[in-house]
Amino acid sequence: MQTLSVVVITRNEERKLRCCLDPVSWADDIVVVDSYSTDATVEIAETYTGRVFRRAWSGFADQRNFGMEQARGEWILFLDADEYVTGGLEQRIRELLRDGGDYDAYKIHRLEHFLRFPIRHGTLNPSYQPRLLRKGKGYWTGGAHAHIEVDGHGELGLIHEDLYHDSHNSLSDFIERINQYTTVDAEERILAGQRVGRLRLVLSPVGMAWKCYIVKKGYRDGFPGLLFSLCMGIYSFLRLVKVWQHGSRVEERTEGRAKDNPEGRAQSPS
Repeated sequence: MQTLSVVVITRNEERKLRCCLDPVSWADDIVVVDSYSTDATVEIAETYTGRVFRRAWSGFADQRNFGMEQARGEWILFLDADEYVTGGLEQRIRELLRDGGDYDAYKIHRLEHFLRFPIRHGTLNPSYQPRLLRKGKGYWTGGAHAHIEVDGHGELGLIHEDLYHDSHNSLSDFIERINQYTTVDAEERILAGQRVGRLRLVLSPVGMAWKCYIVKKGYRDGFPGLLFSLCMGIYSFLRLVKVWQHGSRVEERTEGRAKDNPEGRAQSPS
């Protein structure tokens, strides 16, 4: 049987880290990459592994690539601290380790949860996330929605057993996490030169909530599906308003320079 490393990236995850690491304690190697947590995250991680690395946050992809470099196993399972391996998924991974696998990387079906209710519809579903990689056969790239690039542009296989995603089990948890993710998302859009007008700022969040609830059948998840759809609209709004705010600041600085130099005269160097 081939060996498995588990790489987990963390920051202030004391409430969820045991739920993440308990189901993978059977792995040959566990690597935790922590971004200087101020709670008991590191202490908890050290009860599972002696391989805890502390480094400043440098983005989802870069943190995972660093963890990948430390991993010793022939396969690497990448997890966030709010992702828990189910019994069915453990069995499927063990089979893959025994048989070798037909692909060098796999996307795993992630069962989304909101306020502890399973969300099986809406814009996030079906949710297959790149999480399993044969070591030396690929790397992570991207920003808020980082993904695995397989060497030689290889195809990723699919694992249908569930990875439990416990990201938004309270409203405060949801607000904290979407603030982080929308900031990273907005920064990517700003770097790409995206601009957001006022009309789009108003209409796009409404469209996102409608798409999640009606088009993607979020209504089939009952009342939690409605709440989740509304929160997806909020996510869209926060992402766009951060891009719009940046554009407004740029315009203000441009207008300010124009007022200081109304005739376009060249300014002498200071």
